[in-house]
Amino acid sequence: MDSVPAHVESLIAASLDCSVSSVEVPADGRIGETYLLELADTPWQAVCKIGGPSVRTGDVIEPLATQLVNSTTELPVPSVLATGVFDEETGFQKHWAVYEHREGVTPTPFDARAVSVRRRILSETGAILGQLHAKHQFDRLGGLGRSADTLCICDPDGLNFPKRGRELVGITPTYRDRDRVPVLSHGDLFPGNLLVDKDGTVTALLDWGNAQVTTASYALARAEMRFVDWFQFPAKERKRLRSALRRGYRQHRPLPAEYPELASFYKAVWLAQSADRVCRHLLSRRGRQQMKRHLASLVPV
Repeated sequence: MDSVPAHVESLIAASLDCSVSSVEVPADGRIGETYLLELADTPWQAVCKIGGPSVRTGDVIEPLATQLVNSTTELPVPSVLATGVFDEETGFQKHWAVYEHREGVTPTPFDARAVSVRRRILSETGAILGQLHAKHQFDRLGGLGRSADTLCICDPDGLNFPKRGRELVGITPTYRDRDRVPVLSHGDLFPGNLLVDKDGTVTALLDWGNAQVTTASYALARAEMRFVDWFQFPAKERKRLRSALRRGYRQHRPLPAEYPELASFYKAVWLAQSADRVCRHLLSRRGRQQMKRHLASLVPV
């Protein structure tokens, strides 16, 4: 149990009209300040997050992205209980949000989960992507920023997919219409951003602070990288896990026709984007601190 920071106690009292009984700081927190709260009144438990800018646009978009997905889909996304901005002593403003607490455990280390649990998680992850992509489609690609209290699509600095991604990888694939439709992507989908029950049913999809608008194939390839290729599973198990992800996706939206052929290309683009982002973040002290925490969270334990 940790001591309750004064600014957290103050914003909870003002937004939820109750006091904080206890607070815990997650050991695997990333860029944003995150607190697991026990409250003295309903809702009894909550999660408070402060800051946490998108690695793509620098804006704090998580409350807006979470509200959007929660209000437009049936996906297991925590509701936003309150959100706002406060001034630090330095005069710098920070966005904050209080989220519904969801039951479940993070399925990490993922390669230590039972085979049946891993396959269930992959199937449900595919279904989540299929539902999200079917519901939210756009007319262009880009990062997500905020304009006042509204999400907006913007062109992030650095590697802008697909143009610079294709140039960097040196491949210009052909696409069919369905694969060209920009869709909403979680932006950081990997086992550490899920909560599941003992059977592998996903109970929460967390951390929408890096949401972006990209192609369905890119989002699928990134998920395969983080849930399958990242781990040293036997070849047959990799194949079954990929099949589970794609089968779950097809429950809600057709798999892009070119995806089986171009999955490796999209994975290469993601790796190139990641390297590009690391190089840019290393140019500033704040960026180096962010990337240190972010990269530490990517390493399988």
